[in-house]
Amino acid sequence: MTEATPESGKKLLLFKKKESPAPPTDPCPGLPWKLLVVDDDEQIHMLTREVLAGFHFEGRPIQLIFASSGHEAKQILLTHQEIAVILLDVVMESSHAGLEVVRFIRDDLNNHLVQILLRTGQAGQFPEESVFEQHDINNFLEKADLTSRRLKTALKAGLRSYRDIAELDKIRKLESELRTAADTANRAKSNFLNMVSHELRTPLQGTKGPFEEFKSQFHLFTGMKKLANHIDSLPDAQLRERFHADLREVHKEVVEIASQGLQSVEHLLSLIEDILDFARIEAGKMTLIPIPCPVRPLVEDVFAIIQPLAAQKQLTLTLQTESDWVVQADAKRFKQILLNLLGNAIKFTEKGSVTLRVQPQENMALFEVIDSGCGIPADKLEAIFHLFEQVDNSLTRRASGTGLGLPITRELVHKQGGTMRVHSTPGQGSHFFFTLPLASQENLLNLETSA
Repeated sequence: MTEATPESGKKLLLFKKKESPAPPTDPCPGLPWKLLVVDDDEQIHMLTREVLAGFHFEGRPIQLIFASSGHEAKQILLTHQEIAVILLDVVMESSHAGLEVVRFIRDDLNNHLVQILLRTGQAGQFPEESVFEQHDINNFLEKADLTSRRLKTALKAGLRSYRDIAELDKIRKLESELRTAADTANRAKSNFLNMVSHELRTPLQGTKGPFEEFKSQFHLFTGMKKLANHIDSLPDAQLRERFHADLREVHKEVVEIASQGLQSVEHLLSLIEDILDFARIEAGKMTLIPIPCPVRPLVEDVFAIIQPLAAQKQLTLTLQTESDWVVQADAKRFKQILLNLLGNAIKFTEKGSVTLRVQPQENMALFEVIDSGCGIPADKLEAIFHLFEQVDNSLTRRASGTGLGLPITRELVHKQGGTMRVHSTPGQGSHFFFTLPLASQENLLNLETSA
């Protein structure tokens, strides 16, 4: 580093000093901006202090911190937080000392907020384009051409960039903290739901068995058999028939009560199973095992379950497909998707039909569940996929439900690489679409080999 001399003039041209700079009109309400000046020439320190005396940006003054070497600059950077701008000489104790400080800031400290204004008195030694490409430097200034005005302009630009980037960084950190808090809350909620659901499910599962046995075996109870024997021993035939009719009526009423109790238990178990499923999904603990699944056999299994429900309402249940497609899916969850959609279609259809259509769509299988039911208003088409949301009409109130089935169904589709959407016309019916990946040729060969 050359000393400032009248002959060279370069360092003396660094600043064009103003006479008695006016103090700021308003006192600074905030903390000062921190400016680190790194240069091995003490005259540069002195001139920088004089030229920037009284400098304010957005009502805040600057706090000047000086270092005479790259090593000293590194020590300062380790102890001083929130340095906004660095005026950094290139050539100090070595020809690349300044660039080593840049590397230390960006790589070792991982600090990408501070604005680095690189200054050099060695014009042409470090081509500007090359330096910017190789180092994360915000501005490059040659001391020979640097005036007081240019320095202040560059400093204001650097402070403005630091302010904006720091604000964005705060927003990103806040968003990250909010996401972490939300994730923590969701995990806590899922764990709570899982615990409560388990505590409810265990006793209900135990209640279901006695209800089923009571419903099916009531006529075999000892007391009923003795009563029937006493009736048979009566001499009057008309009286015997009358008592037997009364006994059959009692039996019918008891079976109805047991059936209602069993339905209530099954409804609660279904609700709890939905809550458990959703808790598993939110906690990321739902394990899916995708395998090649022939569609037709699984659909037939589902139809066997829901056919009695359709028959009770005299609905036509139809499968439309041109081939025996094979999808890559978790078999249990695939059936759950079909049961949810087809079950809903039957539940909300009073007359007409429910159809499942399957066809290929590039490398996916497209499934369509079509009903002639009550339909869904346009403003509710997205809401039905939200937790505990249900369309409010007389049919849905009669059918009841948890408001969890469709959100879980869509999550199961998404987690298996598919998509889901719905079209609906109130009073005419609904049309649900979902896709699942078709099994690859390799997986089909593996399926044939295992078979």
